[in-house]
Amino acid sequence: MKVKVVQKEDFHFVGTGESGREVPIDAAGYVGGKGRGIRPPELLFHSIAGCVGIHLYEALHKEGKETQHIEIETDAERVTEGYPKVFTKIYLLVKVKGRVSEEDVKKALNKTIYDPGTCSIAYMINKVAPIEYRVEILS
Repeated sequence: MKVKVVQKEDFHFVGTGESGREVPIDAAGYVGGKGRGIRPPELLFHSIAGCVGIHLYEALHKEGKETQHIEIETDAERVTEGYPKVFTKIYLLVKVKGRVSEEDVKKALNKTIYDPGTCSIAYMINKVAPIEYRVEILS
């Protein structure tokens, strides 16, 4: 996986990956960022939620389950004193609409996140910041 990140101005960078899409990146305001891009921790959580969503959809559809909507919200516990400000626990709220039960979604999430984990991002992060989830079935 190759990505290149190029500085545009002070804390503002633009990343480009194999897809060719540009991702603007900037630091938090308290260190000098000016809101010109996504902060790196946000990118990590986009990656976790996006990867889990893709693999959840795949797992449910392989089981013949129909989904109309998948939504994943993230939250976390984080060390706030000193550096590094690492995440110690990650929470996912997984909302699914379709012909699925809560048990269907939990079974698929367990295949997605935990051993052996089809979502490599969540599987890897879970080793250092345990991931917990809660499921809501939408009507």
